[in-house]
Amino acid sequence: MDTGIKVGDCMKALLVTISYNDTVEKAAKLMKKHDLGSVLVADGRNIEAIVTEGDIVRNAVAKGRLDIPIRKVASRPLLCIRADKDLVEAAKALARNNIRRLAVVDSAGKVVGMISERDILKISPALYDLIAEREHLSEEQKPSLR
Repeated sequence: MDTGIKVGDCMKALLVTISYNDTVEKAAKLMKKHDLGSVLVADGRNIEAIVTEGDIVRNAVAKGRLDIPIRKVASRPLLCIRADKDLVEAAKALARNNIRRLAVVDSAGKVVGMISERDILKISPALYDLIAEREHLSEEQKPSLR
């Protein structure tokens, strides 16, 4: 089942990044400033990880440590999907990996945007059941998204 809608047509192109050495507090302030649920983590020119609100709550706030560097709480590896993939593929990837966001890459593998389950459901509410499945697959069963 394809929707005929490409990931690149629904993604958010705003890329807010933070360095591995920046603090959790700085990440939280960036999220608030840009009204986002996550920021991307860059090591120089390359985006390699993501920090979500959940990462911050579980790995920093709950431990009373807003001063720790992002590298201690970032989710790695950054899971990605190509911009030319159908929205159904993004929904399946979210469910398989039990996540809420995917980085979107171009054909060269460069991060060009982000797509969330909320973005997908706004465009295609019929994909709700697919996202809600949240299959728990082993690492060997998870597809490569690049």
